[in-house]
Amino acid sequence: MTGREWDKAKARGRDEVLRNIETQANTYARTVVEDARAVMHDYEVDMYRLVLSIGKHYGMEKAFEIMSDTVAEKRLKWMDQSAALQELEGSDVEKGFALYVRYFNPKDEDFEVEKEQADQISFRRKDYIDAIAYACQALGLDVIEVNNKVYAQAMNQLLARINPRLRHRFLSHIDGWYTEVIELA
Repeated sequence: MTGREWDKAKARGRDEVLRNIETQANTYARTVVEDARAVMHDYEVDMYRLVLSIGKHYGMEKAFEIMSDTVAEKRLKWMDQSAALQELEGSDVEKGFALYVRYFNPKDEDFEVEKEQADQISFRRKDYIDAIAYACQALGLDVIEVNNKVYAQAMNQLLARINPRLRHRFLSHIDGWYTEVIELA
């Protein structure tokens, strides 16, 4: 089939597949959520197996750096496509925190500010899927180390657009809740 023929060809069965997914979701809502979570957990385990494999060849620091760069690329693209940076107000720490909240858009019941100071805001965030923690546990990795070396480093690239001294760090993970901080270093 040439490119033109492909453009005109109708993919058969899409509607039926979508209707089946919708029917299953409506009938077995809890099971569908559990199945989706299991898929996400498996995916995350596979991602970190790849990180571990890269780490065997190039060292874990390099493996975490590569993964962080890919996460940062996605986040920076989001930032470049939104007006988020121009709309921020307050001190640099407040702007960094507002940017974090805007990016992750947490639900009120899954997010709480613990302490606000001029140079630091600490907060707790519930991870509904908790796939990273699951993968870390399955593979014997430290969830705080992984989050700091991959995800906090990626967030720091966004925060650097506000102030190069702004830092995001993970402090703890207990029962699906992360304690995190955005601060001036």
